[in-house]
Amino acid sequence: MFFIIIAIFVLIPIIEISLFIEIGSIIGSFYTITLIFLTAIVGVFFVRQQGISTIQKLASQLRNLEAPVQTMFEGLVILIAGILLITPGFFTDALGFLGLIPVSRIIFIKLVASYMLSRYGNQNNQHDSTIEGDYIEIDDEEKK
Repeated sequence: MFFIIIAIFVLIPIIEISLFIEIGSIIGSFYTITLIFLTAIVGVFFVRQQGISTIQKLASQLRNLEAPVQTMFEGLVILIAGILLITPGFFTDALGFLGLIPVSRIIFIKLVASYMLSRYGNQNNQHDSTIEGDYIEIDDEEKK
């Protein structure tokens, strides 16, 4: 977890600044800033579109009494993608657009789910099959 925090607050800004410098030296600072705003606007449009679609899918699954687990995780990835697209930068925009592509979104969800299950799944009941509980004994004569 510590490395993830370091990556978010140290490595990502370094990557973004490097990309700003490189792309700015190629196309110029005005076009670089314009491109940053353009990707944010296009990203917000796609996030809104996919978010509405996901909410409609979620409502349909709830009406049909289906468990909308996959759809809820897709909505979470779309939310994170929206945050990444609003954040100025080319690297975060690339990650955000990847979160909007359904195939890469499902792959990302499966990778995170398999990591979470391998790390945290079934830790409590690995070797213990005993189920503890309380009970009250009721005689048939007491019921009458």
